[in-house]
Amino acid sequence: MVTFLLFISFLLNIVSLLAIVLLFSRQNRFLNMEKEQKKMIMELEEVISTYLIEMKEENEEFIRAFNHQVKSQTHTTDKTDDENETGSPLHTNPKWPGAGYKQASKAYQQTPTPQMGSVEKKLEVKPTVKTNEDPLIQQVLSLKKEGKSIEEIAQTVGKGKTEIELLLKFRQIM
Repeated sequence: MVTFLLFISFLLNIVSLLAIVLLFSRQNRFLNMEKEQKKMIMELEEVISTYLIEMKEENEEFIRAFNHQVKSQTHTTDKTDDENETGSPLHTNPKWPGAGYKQASKAYQQTPTPQMGSVEKKLEVKPTVKTNEDPLIQQVLSLKKEGKSIEEIAQTVGKGKTEIELLLKFRQIM
């Protein structure tokens, strides 16, 4: 009978050791998976920020090229008017069809003003220390310091929720 109990005791010890080893290996697997996910998230944030920067540069280059094209177009139009005054034959210059693009570029360059709602009238943003930063960034940072949620900040400044999240994430405040 003692040998049977001894055998059961050894068998239970072996099973418990196997269970401990199995749990330890699963725990390490989850830790490794968590590290890989953090690494992937950082890489993804880096890719997205690079993409946004490239998109911004491309948009600014497009606007510069567009403005240059508009200026050259108006310059050639002015020359045509000067030629008409000197007695050369009258050339009818059709209206440039890119007027919509000009308005779009102006709208892109202008930042929309926040709509004044009842919540925003109550909210007074105190100016922070004057720096060379964008006033939008200062406003968002001060609202975040006041404890406002991302949705409230986005609604107050008239920007998208994702844009505010990215701005705060780049500033490491979230």
